[in-house]
Amino acid sequence: MIAFSSQQKDAVDHKGNALVTACPGSGKTRVLTGRVIKGLSELASSTQRVVALTFTNRASDEIQSRLDKLGIENDQLWTGTIHSFALEWVLRPYAPYVSRLRKGFSVADEYYTEKILRELRKKYDKPPFLEVNTKRDRAGVISNNDPAAASIFNEYQEHLEEDRLVDYDDILHYAFQVLGNNEEIASTIGSIVQLFCMDEIQDTQDLQFGILSRIIKAAKQQPMLFLVGDADQCIYESLGAVSKTTDEIAHEFGLNSLSHLELTGNYRSSQRLINYYQHFRPESTPIVSLAEHADEPGLITFQNNTIAKEDLSITIAEFIRNALDSGIPENEICVLAPQWWHIRALGRSLVGLIPEVDFDAPGLSPFHSQRENLWFKIARLFLTTSRPGLYRTRMRWAGEVLLELVDTHCVSIPESLKTPRRLLRFINSILSEEEDGLEYLIAVFNVFLTGLDLDLNSGDALRKAYELFFEKANSRLDEIGDNALRDIQSFQKLFRHPSGVVISTCHGVKGEEYDTVIAFGLLAGYIPNWQVIIKNSQSFANDQASKLLYVISSRAKRHLHLIAESGRFTKTQNEYQTTPLLAAIDFDYDPPKTQ
Repeated sequence: MIAFSSQQKDAVDHKGNALVTACPGSGKTRVLTGRVIKGLSELASSTQRVVALTFTNRASDEIQSRLDKLGIENDQLWTGTIHSFALEWVLRPYAPYVSRLRKGFSVADEYYTEKILRELRKKYDKPPFLEVNTKRDRAGVISNNDPAAASIFNEYQEHLEEDRLVDYDDILHYAFQVLGNNEEIASTIGSIVQLFCMDEIQDTQDLQFGILSRIIKAAKQQPMLFLVGDADQCIYESLGAVSKTTDEIAHEFGLNSLSHLELTGNYRSSQRLINYYQHFRPESTPIVSLAEHADEPGLITFQNNTIAKEDLSITIAEFIRNALDSGIPENEICVLAPQWWHIRALGRSLVGLIPEVDFDAPGLSPFHSQRENLWFKIARLFLTTSRPGLYRTRMRWAGEVLLELVDTHCVSIPESLKTPRRLLRFINSILSEEEDGLEYLIAVFNVFLTGLDLDLNSGDALRKAYELFFEKANSRLDEIGDNALRDIQSFQKLFRHPSGVVISTCHGVKGEEYDTVIAFGLLAGYIPNWQVIIKNSQSFANDQASKLLYVISSRAKRHLHLIAESGRFTKTQNEYQTTPLLAAIDFDYDPPKTQ
């Protein structure tokens, strides 16, 4: 079983509702997993569930992986993001309560939404950086001060409705609406869920709080709450996150009591690294390293305008080679940047420069950000095999596919395929000799449809999801270019985690840790984003920059390489400058060893 420190054990064993403040590296995932296990052991019937809400899908997968390794039966656990929860627990089973959803719907991913909004900005002769708000408040109100942005949003929604799609903001809006208009639905969900465990509570949006609040308040017997977070790591305030106090959370959920616990020790980083990143949040409680390598100096480098944008990939490739040569495993190295478009361009270059290195790069995957697409879920089953440790996971995936086919697309499943085990056995039996990855998926999907006696054109939403899945995959492969790996073996490799050097954004790896972190794009306008700088006070922008730099730096265990590259220009040809807060840090950096 899991070994806990006394602080961690106190948190896991706490008998009431708890808010746990956890500094970086203090073992919050370990504690969250421990509380999930304890919650599962306390369920009184097979109909009850524990729900673990995570900030990212990677974090959800990590909890499931830890339970699988421990041999913990988790049939009564549901884990995923708040968007996934709203989809699977509210919208899909109760779609008939929303007129727009009752004939079936699919989820529009970033690819679709970016494409439509880009086309509409062009139609209205507006610059690509015009902000179009797509988030509604609890009253369902959209706030777009620019008249053109308001018109673009309205037309954007018309496109979604015509294609029977909802975006991620629609998911929250309609889920909140369904729960508010039908208290019996909220009460039913609340009676099933006995424990909500929630990670990164500081980055929860107001509407997300509202969804959970309606469930918890409607329940005849309130579910227990176990919330984990750290206000110093709140990096989504500019996008609607609301960092609430203990009293504010208790009031939001109608709780009689909510205990505040703390995890203070750091089991991840060396003391030198901790001392460095605490420069960004000097008012936070001092953190003591409890790691085995606490006294190791490691490497902390900062290249401030000494690397040109054109030479970034060469420099980072050298950092990766040096780390690998020193014995650091590939999956203990992470390359970070503020935005996905930075990552995509760099990732393509790195694949060409060091082809012998494996990469875990969501931005380079043809399936990036398609996780809520039904055909991604089906493809995932075809591109994985029944190796040890993955059987339970694949069974869970098969169950998700069946649930979505029935609840969202109203598909009548043949008796021979009605259970996850039977569906998985059927999928395992389907073979194709196609070597091209997409051609392989087309071939096996055709057999899959035939086996279900399902016509792809039987539902607009089903067909649209299929078309979008392949449209985006082809677009992504074309974007990657000559370095794109299109063969079936490369597609299969995308689902073998953990493997390869991670390439992601600072938001994408929240809660994760790596021996070596390499971060670039540390420039004002990226950290923080221009919209944060333009729309808010200087003090707010500085606070957001400090939290982003704190999160980036605290991912590292021993080695941290920071790069503020030169040669990036705004549309008005002003060169981006180093984030002032980073430039102002007085620290004895190590010389970069990239040769």
